[in-house]
Amino acid sequence: MKTDQKEPPPRRQKRGKQRIESLLHAAEEVFAETGYERATTNAIAARASVSPGTLYQFFPNKAALAEALGRRYAADLESVHERVFHDGIATAPLPDLINATINPFLQFHRRAPAFEALFLAAAVSPDLARRIQFLHDTVSSRIVRLFRHRTPFAKIEDLRWAAETSVAILRGSLPLIMPLKGGQRRRAIRELKIALARYLDPILAPPV
Repeated sequence: MKTDQKEPPPRRQKRGKQRIESLLHAAEEVFAETGYERATTNAIAARASVSPGTLYQFFPNKAALAEALGRRYAADLESVHERVFHDGIATAPLPDLINATINPFLQFHRRAPAFEALFLAAAVSPDLARRIQFLHDTVSSRIVRLFRHRTPFAKIEDLRWAAETSVAILRGSLPLIMPLKGGQRRRAIRELKIALARYLDPILAPPV
């Protein structure tokens, strides 16, 4: 005779979700600090203040933790792309355009401290890696679309170079900005935006 399986009580479900979040947060910190290859489930369990056995109840290995974090990062980054790249901001004043495009990506990297560690180490599944690579590959083309909407008479080759250079400036600044806090972080971000504004202003200025 078949018996119905009962759902876990709501309180138990809540505790399980909290435990998963705690383990993912601990894994994120350990991956960011030591890199994926050097991270261990023992270190992650210790950071989460649980035994390795408790960790294995939710994640069979560190690869499963990396995949769960990777899915979260991919969804968050896709959301950033959807919010940032729309033609409505193309004609805004240049400082506003820079703020509207740079701030969401800086916020993403602040929320995703293990992002580089996971994806540079190819610690996630091929499907997930392809999702992220597609977003990376389309950043410049989406910026070119914004620039072209803003300055339709500019040469497309010039806009492509401007987009690629802007992306390189941002990515090159991340190792400087990410470890900083408070006033130092704000200053570093301000310097990044000043550099971008001075570089882009003559390129995106309307023809006289």
